[in-house]
Amino acid sequence: MSEREAAPEIRDDLPSRSPDARRRALLQAIALVAYLYVVFGILLPRVIDYQAVLDAFLEAAPSWLLVVVLIGVLGWVAEAFALEVLMPSLGLRRGVIAYLSMTAVGNTMPGPIKLAIGYQTFREWDISKQEAVLGLTLNSLATQAGKLLLPAVAILLLTLTGAITGYGFLAAVLLLLPVALGIVVFAWILRSEAFARRVGAFATRATGAVMKRVHRAAPDDLTVRLLDFRDSTRDLMLRQAGPTALSQLLARGTGFVLLLASLRAVGVPESVLPADEVLLVYAAVMVITLLPIAPGGAGLPELLYISFFGQIVGDPAWHDAIAAGVMLMRGMSWFVPIPVGYLALIVQRRAYRRRVAARVPDQPNRPTAPA
Repeated sequence: MSEREAAPEIRDDLPSRSPDARRRALLQAIALVAYLYVVFGILLPRVIDYQAVLDAFLEAAPSWLLVVVLIGVLGWVAEAFALEVLMPSLGLRRGVIAYLSMTAVGNTMPGPIKLAIGYQTFREWDISKQEAVLGLTLNSLATQAGKLLLPAVAILLLTLTGAITGYGFLAAVLLLLPVALGIVVFAWILRSEAFARRVGAFATRATGAVMKRVHRAAPDDLTVRLLDFRDSTRDLMLRQAGPTALSQLLARGTGFVLLLASLRAVGVPESVLPADEVLLVYAAVMVITLLPIAPGGAGLPELLYISFFGQIVGDPAWHDAIAAGVMLMRGMSWFVPIPVGYLALIVQRRAYRRRVAARVPDQPNRPTAPA
């Protein structure tokens, strides 16, 4: 039994390798390189000195750097926990491997390749096709909702403590509104088949109208897909809705702790950037970058963090240290998972090939044909 025969549906679900697909990938890669050059080669050098940033990083205490690394690793575990909540058969260890593998691919390659790699990895662990697709879909939706939920909770807390005055409650409500509406609609879909059919019919018409304007083929009736999705997710989401929300808050909140620790590691004290202001900027950047324009959201978050913190502090003498803290945080959350994730992916693929080879029965010696 070959690897292809062992799991044919894995390769069938991977992105196309046609010339058109390669051409699109090449164009996307060129656009990404140009974008990163504009951000890191043109815009950022106008506000920071890279050599001064490097000096600030090198002056950081090793103990603080160790704290940053530990918090970064805890962030990986929190992301794995968020996956495990929606895929109970996954397990925390394999969740960490899956998260790092998908993050490594997602941070370096545009398009849906990240999800294809996640699906392939889950299937190699003998997780059912339904659970793999369902877990990836729900985790993607929950992650996007979490990027609105945490800023809303953060702004609400900062308003209650007096750190934000004026329109703090209104901002929190506006951020929570799409999440609340999404939860209500989703819960209604799970409870009412008639409502699910109406939503499916509306989605079909709306999607068809959009595809017609861009001169693309309209999709098939989405009602059947929505009903299948409803039947698959009903029991899981009714049971795991609370743990899913908490796991997303934990995963997004770990990012804030990592940012705060990174700033403190390079010498930016509480008196210069208080924790509440760091949380406010973290929440704002999370909302602004809700739809990343580059793999892993590279470039724009760094620019926003440095600009916002620079405006808050006001003193240019702190800009390089702030930039060093931001780069340290982004290095741990964006760059480090790339080599670690690809290494985990290589190890996982080799282990899978060994398992497939072990399942192949020994071939009996064929008799030699008579002369």
